Amino acid sequence: MCIAIYRDNYDNKYELIATKRKMKQLIIILTFLISSTTLFAQEMPDDQYMDAYIVIADTSQDYYELRDKMFDLADILQLEIDTMGRGFDKSKNLICLPEDNEDEIYAGDYAPRRYPSDQLSLEYLAVYMDGAKPTGETIALVTTITDEKEKADKTLTKIKKYIPSAYIVQASLYMGCLH
Repeated sequence: MCIAIYRDNYDNKYELIATKRKMKQLIIILTFLISSTTLFAQEMPDDQYMDAYIVIADTSQDYYELRDKMFDLADILQLEIDTMGRGFDKSKNLICLPEDNEDEIYAGDYAPRRYPSDQLSLEYLAVYMDGAKPTGETIALVTTITDEKEKADKTLTKIKKYIPSAYIVQASLYMGCLH
């Protein structure tokens, strides 16, 4: 812009000063607009969150122990298991998608279950604890994610027949895009 406004002839230096002021004003306005856009882009409206009830059958820091319990519970209650394509990478000590996964952002990393589901999965408990950090990397055997308290209570009653320590975690889960 400055090049387009620049003149070879400086006959009117007041015009040049006015042009500089306009450029400063334009820069201030553009800075404000860019800052506002960035600020609004970072806001997450309440309608992108779900008040969720997550039924946790059991927790452990041992992935394989909890995985065995998940298979047993699936057999007993005739429930489906959905790993979302994730496995346990011993070298990373992490539940994660394979490195060659088509999702380039989450390939080789943990992507949490967030949407309503009655399928069993192994998740990091901290995801559902609203920022609370449990000791170590506690893994949860999740049986249900729902926005209906009654459904969660009913599922909990059924799970407690086999795993008395089962419980419900209430959390606000972000439902928007994580990419």
